[in-house]
Amino acid sequence: MPDAEISMLDMLEMLDHCTGRQLKELLALASAHAKVKPNRLVEAGDSEQLRRLLAEMCCGAEPSGAALLEAVCSPDTTLEVLVATKRIAKRLAGSSETRPQSAAATLLYHLSVASALGYHNRNISSKDPAERLPLYEQLATELPDEELAAVFEKAIARLPSARP
Repeated sequence: MPDAEISMLDMLEMLDHCTGRQLKELLALASAHAKVKPNRLVEAGDSEQLRRLLAEMCCGAEPSGAALLEAVCSPDTTLEVLVATKRIAKRLAGSSETRPQSAAATLLYHLSVASALGYHNRNISSKDPAERLPLYEQLATELPDEELAAVFEKAIARLPSARP
């Protein structure tokens, strides 16, 4: 049994260095009864797929999908640009032709709202940001793109209910 103890110690040490997201993924893999419930926003959160979907919807009439994503991820983006991005996202969501496009536009909407909250401490939505806390926590831990997840982490840190 010494080998088992060593491997358990190694495993505990490895787990000690994991991020919250990595731990959640490991626990989900380890669970034999894990329920797989697709979350379209998380599925759309792959940055390449998100860029492609937004590019399809923008079609030259809007800023490019890449420019929109860059704007919501940058702490230097002005509040006015984030409000404009939120409006574009709402328009894209309304005109989307497929579920993945709708998810991409909805994720862009939430990214613009979260970016305004996280980087400017301003709510640019009519809803109370605290209502979005569970969604933002899920997106922060489950989005496959670290840069997108960081936008939600920053917003969460600004919410009073998330502070220790």
